[in-house]
Formats: sequence, C-alpha cells, structure tokens
Amino acid sequence: MDEKMEFYFQETGNGIGIRMDYGETDRYFNESPVILNIKEDRGNLRTYEYGYDHISEIDSQRFQGEANVSTPKGSEFYFSDIFAIDCKNRKIEVERKVKVIKAASADVGFSSEFGVKKIKNVKKRFCDTFEVFVPGSWYRHNHGVVRHAFASDMFQKEYLLRVTRMALPYIQLCDLETGGYISICHTGCSPETGVLERSAEWLVDGSLQYASLGITAEEDTMLRYVYPGSEGQTNYFDVAQGWARRSHPVRDDVIHEYKFTIHFGKGEDSYERMQREWRYWYGFFTLGLYECDLKKVYEDGVNLIDIYCQEYHGAMGLPFWVTVPEGNVSDISFQMGFVGQQTQCAFHLIRYGIRHGVPRMVEKGKGIIDLWVSRSTENSYFPQVWYNVFPPKFKEDYPTYLRTAADGMEGILTAYLYLHKHGETKDEWLAFCRLFGDRLREVQGADGSFSRAYGRRGETVHEGKYNTSNVIRYLVNLYFATHEEKYRDTAIKAGDFCYGYIYETMHYIGGTADNDNTIDKEAEMQALYAFMALYDLTREEKWIHAAMGAADFCETWTYSWVFSVKPCKGNGIFTEVDQTGLSLIATGHSHCDVMMGYCPFDYYRLYLLTGDEHYADFAKMILYNTKQTTDWNGCHGHAYPGLVEESGEVATQYHNGLGKWLPWCTVAEIESIARLEEWFGDVEIVKIRQKENMSEYSKKNSNLSQFFEI
Repeated sequence: MDEKMEFYFQETGNGIGIRMDYGETDRYFNESPVILNIKEDRGNLRTYEYGYDHISEIDSQRFQGEANVSTPKGSEFYFSDIFAIDCKNRKIEVERKVKVIKAASADVGFSSEFGVKKIKNVKKRFCDTFEVFVPGSWYRHNHGVVRHAFASDMFQKEYLLRVTRMALPYIQLCDLETGGYISICHTGCSPETGVLERSAEWLVDGSLQYASLGITAEEDTMLRYVYPGSEGQTNYFDVAQGWARRSHPVRDDVIHEYKFTIHFGKGEDSYERMQREWRYWYGFFTLGLYECDLKKVYEDGVNLIDIYCQEYHGAMGLPFWVTVPEGNVSDISFQMGFVGQQTQCAFHLIRYGIRHGVPRMVEKGKGIIDLWVSRSTENSYFPQVWYNVFPPKFKEDYPTYLRTAADGMEGILTAYLYLHKHGETKDEWLAFCRLFGDRLREVQGADGSFSRAYGRRGETVHEGKYNTSNVIRYLVNLYFATHEEKYRDTAIKAGDFCYGYIYETMHYIGGTADNDNTIDKEAEMQALYAFMALYDLTREEKWIHAAMGAADFCETWTYSWVFSVKPCKGNGIFTEVDQTGLSLIATGHSHCDVMMGYCPFDYYRLYLLTGDEHYADFAKMILYNTKQTTDWNGCHGHAYPGLVEESGEVATQYHNGLGKWLPWCTVAEIESIARLEEWFGDVEIVKIRQKENMSEYSKKNSNLSQFFEI
C-alpha cells in the first residue's frame, strides 16, 4: 500500500511555495506556506499569506525557506522554516522559528500557521469527498455527535482544535476516492501554558506554547497547524462563541518556535486508514510504563468496596459518590450498573471473601444482589436501576437504560457462577437472570435491535438502537450458563444487527447513559465485548474482524503522549503522575477518566487470537498506566489508597477534576486484574507471556461458564 512520496519547491505569484506528491493520485501544495495572523489594537484579525523569499540547501535532505513579512502598521517578522525530507518513510519534518524584528503598537498579538492543501477538482461537499480522524474528537464525518461538539457541523469552513484535547496530537485527512491520506502531527516540545484559561476571550500571552490542528474546508481543503492554538469555529470554553483565539504579544523577546511532521499513507478502508496512522504516531511517542503492585491495587480496591458497603436504611450497598481525596460520603443512592456498579462490587466482595476466608465480605455481596433480585422488578417489566435510600424506593422518573441494566445483570450472573463453582447455588439469582433474558427476547426488534431505554411497562422511552451491543455478552454468558438455545439465538440476532449498524458503518454511539447519545469511547468498549463474546459463541472469524475494528477505534481515545498538567480543581496529583492511560470520554467535551482500566484482559486476549503484538503492548500499557491516579503506594494523600477520582479535564493543562469517587472507578481498576488471574493464574502480562501457549489459549474463550469452570 505504501507509495512513493516526492517534495518540490516551486515559484508562484506570491513567492516560493511547496508541492508534495504521493503515489500517482494524491497531490498536495501550498503556494503561501508563510501565514501570519495579527490581532490589531481595535480587535480586528488580519491575515497575511506569502511564499518564501528564497530557499537554501542545507544538505541533500534538508532545506531552509526564509521570508520577511511586514504589516501595514509597521511590524516586521522573520520566518525560518527547515524542511527535513524523508521520502523513504513518507514524511517531512518542519521546524519553524518566527522572530519579531520590529513591533508596532497598533499590532497587539500574532500567531503563525502552516497549511497543506489537497489538489482535487470536485464540486461535492467537503464531507462527501474526505473523511477526517482526530483521536478522541473527530471520526470520519462525525455522524451522531451532539450539536455543540467539535466538527458537529459539516457546513462550517474552519475547524481548529488545540492538540491537548487529542489522545495523540495529529489530524488525518483521507481521500475517499483514492484511499490516500495525509496527516500533520505536533512533534516538537511538550505544550506549556502559564495561563488558567476559563473563557473564549481572545488571549494574548507569551506563555501560550501549544498548537492547534484543523482544516479549512473551502475550494481547496487545507490541513492547518496554528501556533499558539486558537480554537474554532467551535470551542469548548463557551459554545455560544464560535472562536477562542490565542496570540503571542508582538515583542522581540517572545519565543515562537515549533516543530511538526507531515506524513503520508494509504489504506483500503476507513478502519485500515485509522489503524495505520494511529499506530504510526503511537510508536513515535514512546510511553513510559508506570509499573505498580497490581495485587495491592486489587486488595486496596476490594477493601475500599468493603469499607463503603454497608446497610443504609435497611438496604445493602455502596454510596453513589464520595469525595476525593477526603473520602467523605456525599450521596447515598445505589445504581445497579454503569457508574454505580453495585452488583459488580458485590461479585468482587464475594470473590475476595471466598478466596481469603472472609465470610463477612461474602455476606455483604449476597446482600447487595438480594436487594436487586428481590425488589428491582416490583411494578416494573425490566429491573429498575436506581435506588434511593432516603426515602427507600426506586427513582420513578429514571428509565431502565440498557447499558445500566446490562452491567448490573452481568454482575449478578457472574456472582451466581462464582458461588456455584464454590458449592453454593442461588437458584433465585439464576431465575432472575433468565427473566431478564426472556424479557429482552420479547422486546427485541425484528431487525435484532434493542432500544436505548425502557419504561416501567417495557415500553421504549428512547428509540436509539446503538446500545444493542450492551446486552450481547450477557446473553452469550446466559446461554453458556443455562444451555438454552433461545438466548444463543437472541445474541446472534442482536450481533448481526450490530455488525451492519455499528461495525460496518463505524458508528459507535451512545455507550454512556448520562451523556447525550453521541460518539463516545464506551460504545466501542461495549462493541468489543459483544464481538468477542459472539466469537466465543460461534467461532466465526467475522466476529474477530469486528472486534479488531472496535478495539482499534476504542484505543484512539486513550492519552498516549505526555504534556504538563498543573493542579487547579479536584484531586491535584498531576505534578506526580501524567495523563497516559487516561482516556477521553465522549465527543462534545474533553474530560477523561480511568475507564480503559476495564480493557487489558480483552486487548490481551485479542492479541492471543490474532498474533498482533500491538494489542499485547497496548494491553500492558493500560493495565499499568490507568493505575497512576490511585494511591497504591501512599504518595497521593488519599484517605484510602483505593480511592481514585472519577474524571477531570487536563486539556487546558490545568487539572479540572470532579473530586469524586464513584463505585465504577474501582471496578474499572480491578476487573481485568481478576480476569487475568482467573484465566491465566497471574495478574502480570509480562509473566503470562513468558508461559503462554497461543494455540492452547486460542481454543479457550472468555465466557463466564468456562471462566469459572462450570
């Protein structure tokens, strides 16, 4: 698929421009690579575009372009661009320095930018001709994102987003006709800022040392690198304002230097193009591995669950949230799955209690599940998923979200199987699991789909179908637990729907129950679980390909590069750790969390099934680096070492955290540890790999019946 790249300088009517050819079909150029944006004293924006004044050869592979730019107000700027051409590896490294030679008081601020245009004579809309990937923000045509999300409007002319909002700092433009693509990645020094940015106000400050990347969608579509990093026509400071502009002051002491890399490639389809470029830049940004004592992480997590799990007004469960780092209980209500994860917490109490001879923990776990089994379907077709302790009743105005119910029911089934393995059979739990499976069958659409949420009578209250994937793993495991073909048939029918509706269209939408029905990370996680389970069920290779697609999409939300983050609000620990392993949550904002802690087991298993080493490496990274924000080694000053902050924003480089722990945070940290230990007999991927037998493990599957040797 890799083709020849060529690079030229060429005379234009505006100086000396650049041209780049990739293969026989893809042509890129810019007749005006020197672009200067000026903020004038009255707040006006003026843009000046020029070619280079002259080009000099440094050596056979490096060239320098220079230009002097003057403004009508009297300011003078010197541009120096050094191009390092690597045709073999299809990349061009560009190092730019801009110096203020003369400053006029009427020119208040400046930014510079570099662009690469695609030569394509088309009359179609931008989104009919190209697809775009920005990790964690923009996928293909961003179909399904909420209205205020970046790139939600495909009729805008300009799209700029600061690089710290990206899981990796690059933007990729793909030609749908040729399959060729080009990307620009920030490859210079780590972004820095000395300003706590809270608004979209046009800031002028010399400490703003970060870039933005984006696109201008006009007659010639142009990839853009802008420094310092303005955002627009959508920004996440104030969605009511289109732009959040950033500039350096026009002073001769300002440092205005940066480095970026242009890279070319080709792929047969959207998945291949996305995967190839993500992995290219993932390999460029070498990550540190933050090894930790995983067994202690698990111990701390279960102990934390034990501490907070107690009877509240006659009901056994865990509070909805507590403060971090203080550990103060602030909301006492129980959510069955999703962020509350009551029944998953119950499973871990039961598992730990049996393994370590702590009957008190086992009884607590049973008490949690007994509450949901005995009461959640009172006057309700599906289990009610949110229980208020004061007063003691289920929330009447909260529907049964499929995601929340599926999580909760998986916890009950897992706990049932674990107890059964150890000699205790809870028939009423399995009957409850069957009831949920039967009622899913009754509401399943003719196309195999399920609705996003249901009311008390089983009626649809949200018609979105993307959450169909959420119940597939549960149905597969229910089949393995009961050997009843009806659950197998229901799972396959739902899987066939998801294969066409989600995988083939690359529409991973609505994975979370508390966000709008938008593109988000957890939709891919749920699809990954579903497709892996369907492979276990059928051994059909198509489910492995679908699982790989979901996994590739999912990992592009994970921060895999490092920039400094200062404390501001919430749990201020980012002077001691970095953000790698944390992952962006959804389109429409830049908050990140520890959710990828759920997935090391699944990525490692995908490696065993495919032999793709990248999945093993990524599994190891998220196994360890997602634990940075826990206090397993006692360095963060948490009231309990298992406490971990749910989420926060690091994109502005000032940590804006929620300062809250919810039960799901601990389940995310410990679930893969438990699965690795149950299946492989160890929690360390490095040790597991030393004894792995791929042919043996590929014959196994991850369904809970085999998982617990039922």
